Amino acid sequence: MKFDLTDLRIFLSAVEGGSLTAAASQNNIVVAAVSVRLRKMEEAFGLTLFERTGRGIRPTLAGDLLVGHARKVLDDARKIEVELDAFSEGRGGTIRLLSNTNMLSEHMPQLLGSFLKENPDIFVTVKDRPSLEVVNLLRNGEADIGIVASSADMTGLERRRFVPDRLVLVVPNDSPLEGPVPYARILDHSIVSLNATVALSQFLRRLSNELGRRANIRIRVENFESLCRIVECGAGLGIVPESAARRYARGMNFRTLEIAEGWAERELYVCVRNELQLPLYAQKLLQHFRIYAEEAGVAGSTGP
Repeated sequence: MKFDLTDLRIFLSAVEGGSLTAAASQNNIVVAAVSVRLRKMEEAFGLTLFERTGRGIRPTLAGDLLVGHARKVLDDARKIEVELDAFSEGRGGTIRLLSNTNMLSEHMPQLLGSFLKENPDIFVTVKDRPSLEVVNLLRNGEADIGIVASSADMTGLERRRFVPDRLVLVVPNDSPLEGPVPYARILDHSIVSLNATVALSQFLRRLSNELGRRANIRIRVENFESLCRIVECGAGLGIVPESAARRYARGMNFRTLEIAEGWAERELYVCVRNELQLPLYAQKLLQHFRIYAEEAGVAGSTGP
């Protein structure tokens, strides 16, 4: 390396102050030391970085080029220092969060929005994964926190009951169906579904495979609102969280029916491999989950 961060600071001080004296004063060193450092930089690059004038110094074209890079390097160094300080104090860092589709759509926006507002130094990456995949990724250390359905095998993980996750069937107003409706009968009809990569779609596809059936997917959409809108038009049936059905029913015309399957009545759990081994900032998010659950009146926990 032909220079270090101290060299760059002195170099910028000289450019901005217009003299070696200004650089020496700003960096609390003698003028001779400033001159030596700048001369060594010029010798290392084989370039003249300054023009000496009667009124001080000014950068050459090579010096101007170095100015832009030096400012960026020093800014990045300051950001690294701030982020590492926050990390060491438990104030900042990135949390790897995995969840199923229903949680991401129905609870996560409000929950994470309030958490991020209160903790500006913390970042969260969120991925939509089926519950069976989430527990494996947690065990392998590839995620910090996971939201899973009660049907998943949570053996070896620390878990806390979070919120209910009831699934319901939405049908057009003129549909002859009456609930509760078995899943096998739902598969007799055209289906409006979320995208194939979404966790809920993967879960329902697995259930269809177990019945030796294949769902007649007429269209795949990005979100529950679009799904309910297409069902309202009479294009098919759809499976959504009950909370989504209630919300969209206020402005749309469709009916909501119960699904006659045990898997439709689910609880969501917040899972971690070991809470005490999580960084402090991740523990803060866990506490935020607990407060959210307590306000919903469903808080409770169990061990591994």
